[in-house]
Order: sequence, then C-alpha cells, then structure tokens
Amino acid sequence: MTEKRPEPDDPMALVAVEVPAGPAALEDMAYVFAEEFARLGFDESRILRLFRTPFYAGPYRVRQALGEDAVRAIVAECVQVWSRSRGA
Repeated sequence: MTEKRPEPDDPMALVAVEVPAGPAALEDMAYVFAEEFARLGFDESRILRLFRTPFYAGPYRVRQALGEDAVRAIVAECVQVWSRSRGA
C-alpha cells in the first residue's frame, strides 16, 4: 500500500519538534506524573514503583535526573493533596 505524502499546508500532518528544557521542566514532569496517578487513587508506594520501573520511560527518566529524594518528596506532596480532595 502506498502512502500519499501530505500537502505542505495539511493541518493533520504530524510534525515533531524537540523543545529544549532544563531541570525545571523535569520537575514539572514529575509533578504531572505523580498527580495523575494520585488522582487515580494510587498510593505513594505504588507511584514510586512507577518511577523506578524502566518500562515507564517518562517517570523513570525523571527519577534518574532528579534523584530518589526529590521524587519521593513530590510524590508524597501529590498523594497528600489528592487524597484529601477525595475525602480519604
């Protein structure tokens, strides 16, 4: 099957770009991952396992860059906030 090349002005064409980011972006990513799973009801130990598992490339990379202590603090904060919001 041949694929048709997209027109230059096709709004549905996938375009990828690399965005330079520093440590602040990695910290934001850690918060996003931790918050997402805390909102799903994961407890602190379960979320930390995600950050330690290479299969979950995003959280794993963040943990490698920020370190265990920083990730633990972020996860604990997110679990505390989101468990309160659920009434637990």
